Amino acid sequence: MNFAGQIFTLYVGRLFLVRFLALLIFFVLILQMLDLLNRSEDILSAEGAGISSVWRYISLRAPQIASQFTPFAALLGIVFTLAGLSHTSEITIMRAAGMSIHRVLFPLGFTCALIALSHFVFHETVTVPASEKLDYWAFNEYAVDLPPESDTRTGVRISYDGEFIRSASAARIGEDVLLTDVTIYSVDSSGLITNIIEARNARYHEGGWRLFGARTLGALSLEVSNSESVIWTNTLDPELLFALTLEPDQTSIRELVAKVRQLSQDRADTRSAMTSLLSRFSKPLATLVMPLLGAIAGFGVHRQGVLLVRAVTGAALGFGYFVAENLALALGSLGVVPAIIGAFFPIALFMVVGFSIILAMEN
Repeated sequence: MNFAGQIFTLYVGRLFLVRFLALLIFFVLILQMLDLLNRSEDILSAEGAGISSVWRYISLRAPQIASQFTPFAALLGIVFTLAGLSHTSEITIMRAAGMSIHRVLFPLGFTCALIALSHFVFHETVTVPASEKLDYWAFNEYAVDLPPESDTRTGVRISYDGEFIRSASAARIGEDVLLTDVTIYSVDSSGLITNIIEARNARYHEGGWRLFGARTLGALSLEVSNSESVIWTNTLDPELLFALTLEPDQTSIRELVAKVRQLSQDRADTRSAMTSLLSRFSKPLATLVMPLLGAIAGFGVHRQGVLLVRAVTGAALGFGYFVAENLALALGSLGVVPAIIGAFFPIALFMVVGFSIILAMEN
């Protein structure tokens, strides 16, 4: 690349990067304030809570907002950058100097690649641990001086071996596992509840489960029986229990891989976990699609519409991508489509759409 090309790349890349950072900071500030207005009463109602609790909430919530809106800020940054260059006729000068659309978009694509890489690293090193801490803190009603989280699951909700299981918590005790406030719904093949068991505790010991303080209700017979101790015949083992209760947004990639492996070994459903794992890569890669979708804001000719219409069209294409991404991830998690399709099909589809738009404008 010659000296003039380097100057051009730095100029356009800097314009885009400044707009991207400004938009991202704007979104984080506005959404953080709205979220804080919604949560401040709960945060300050904890005994001993004060301004430090508010700042702690902001420090844990802001990374989630920044990670979620990074691709969106990149899209609007590209639209504003190209619209501004088109308004000042700088793109016309670039094209008259012999630059192709691909050459003009190269600084934006290169900067987006750096943003995507930074987004991935930031999400894995900052957002995931912050999400785990925030969820644990929120479950304990934002208590002050809360002890560090141990290897404990809270709010357990799983379906396995023909039963739907609810528990307030699941904790490891040596090689055993203890569940508290357990409710077990037995479901038949038609999806109807046939039996309900409520228990004070459930303990996994020496390869089997035992319920303590159990009360059983037959949904068909309407008979109620009480027992201080009863064997629970579900084949759920502790490793599978902890794999099924992992929260993807609060779990590192290494742990997600281990979860998928554990579910596969137990022949459990891996579709949701695999889709979540692949989405950890596809979501940062979404930023790479934005220069293609936002290109129409700078390169449409005047007979195709005024600058504002082109900018709105570019933004609308980006919105369409985010809608398609959420839909595809939901379908992948439900097993309607394969996990790899749910995670990467929107990227492939909108890349084709973006390149088609660029080829049409080039011609």
